[in-house]
This record gives sequence, structure tokens and C-alpha cells, in this order.
Amino acid sequence: MIERFALLPTLLFGAAASLWLSFAAAPAVANAQASDTPQTYPTLSAKLAALSPEQLEELFVFVAGNTLFTLYHESGHMLISELELPVLAQEEDAVDNLATVSMLGADTDDMDLYLTQAMIGWFLIAEENYDDLVFYDEHDLDQQRGYKMLCLMVGADEDAFLDFARDLDLPEERIESCAFDYEQASASWESVTDPYLRDSDTPGGKIKVVHDPASRDMGPMALFLKESGLMELVAKEFDTFYDLPRSVTFRAAACGEENAFWDPDKREVILCHELLAGLAEIYLSVPDEDENAQKAD
Repeated sequence: MIERFALLPTLLFGAAASLWLSFAAAPAVANAQASDTPQTYPTLSAKLAALSPEQLEELFVFVAGNTLFTLYHESGHMLISELELPVLAQEEDAVDNLATVSMLGADTDDMDLYLTQAMIGWFLIAEENYDDLVFYDEHDLDQQRGYKMLCLMVGADEDAFLDFARDLDLPEERIESCAFDYEQASASWESVTDPYLRDSDTPGGKIKVVHDPASRDMGPMALFLKESGLMELVAKEFDTFYDLPRSVTFRAAACGEENAFWDPDKREVILCHELLAGLAEIYLSVPDEDENAQKAD
């Protein structure tokens, strides 16, 4: 898994740089798109175009971390459905565990960064009222689920995540059991998926990735998603690790709502362009340190 994600930082920052260059080359286009007919995000392109390359990178690290977690989460639903895996607890908790354990399994500083960004996003959304984020509304984000995932992170690597977990107020009484919780979650997924593991380092050819055309206001996020290769990376991992009985599609699409989901009838993991735009808007809505300092003064 480590080798598979070795190029992730290069792809991610390259995608952010490409997007910034496109804004720099045609700022009038971005502003024209932003001021066109009313859209769900009429000013997102203009907001992104106003960012420096460094600010755009920081935004897309946040978006990428939350997107990766979402892809792993929905891929967990796909595995349960396609492999008919037994789930003794709540399915949402089970796929939370899979997403967290899978990202931890990369065992790189970059993937650790993306996972922490996903947790920051989780707690921001749990604490605030983002009515348009259908995905998070349907998946019932609450702090207790967030604490479970934080505990897995601490259990896997206390040196890397303990201070971060404390910053997010993980109760001290839970920390002692985190190593055990991580071992249990990891062993549980290994146990149920073991009969379906492939003995190969190459994909099985069962998962294809499709990027549907994006609406004009979703163009920047769709471009970033395609150039970053996030969907392709997760699809390749699952296609390599698991012997899926049937073909599956990972699809980026315009959905009309901020969502991501597994469609068992079409056998598609669908990631909506609008969800990425919503994540970008959340990041942009958080005051930066300079703004906080000015308010304090």
C-alpha cells in the first residue's frame, strides 16, 4: 500500500498547481463563471482564483483528506454489499473503521496528514449546521463516532496522533484502550475479508473509474479531482486487494446535491462534484489565524 500512495503528494500538489495556473491565465473567465446565472456555488471559482498557490494547496489538502476518507467509507459499503460480508455492529461504524484503518495502513506522513484533515472536517461539520451537506446529514456525523476514529488513530500511532486527538478533546479515559481498539478493528476487517484477498500486486480489472462532465460552477473541483487521481488510487487499491465477484464503477458525477454513496443496483460508488465544492466552502468559511488575531485585538 505504501508504494501505491507514494505519488499522492506529487499528484495532489500538481493538481492544485494546474488549477491555480488556469485561474492565473484566465481570471476573467473564473469571475464570469462566478457571476453567471444563479448556481449553488456562484462565487466558488472567484474565491479559488483569489487564493495564492500556497493557500490553494492548503485548501486542497483539506478537500483531499476528506475526499479520501469518503471514498474509503463508501468503498467499505461496496465491499459489504458485493462480498456479502457479515457485519455484527452498525454498518456505518464498520466502514468508519475500514476507512480509518486503511488510511493508517499507508503508514506515511502524507497519508497521516490527509487523515487528520478528514477528522478536522468531521468535527467541523459535527459542530456546525451545514444543512446542504446531504452526505454528512444522512451519515449522522456525531462526535462519538469521531472519537472512535480518533482512538483508532492514537492506537495505531500514539506519537503521531495523541496531541492532535487531545486538541479535538478525545476523553482521556478512552486513550488507555485505544491500542486495543485499533487491534480489534484491524483484526475484525482482516478476518471477514481474508477469504476474498487476492495474491497479486496488479489490479484485477474489476473496478473502472469514470469522470462525468461537470457543470460550469463545479468545473474547478471536478478538474482537481481528475488531475489528483484520488479516485483512481483508491479504486486501484481495492481492485488489487480484493477478489470482487462482479465489475464495479467509481464515478464522479453531478448529483444536484452534496453527497457520495454506494448504489448497489448500478454497482457504483458515486462521488458528487458538489460534495467537493461543499468541502472547499467549509474550508473557506473557517477564519484564518490573522482574522482571529484581528478579532482578538
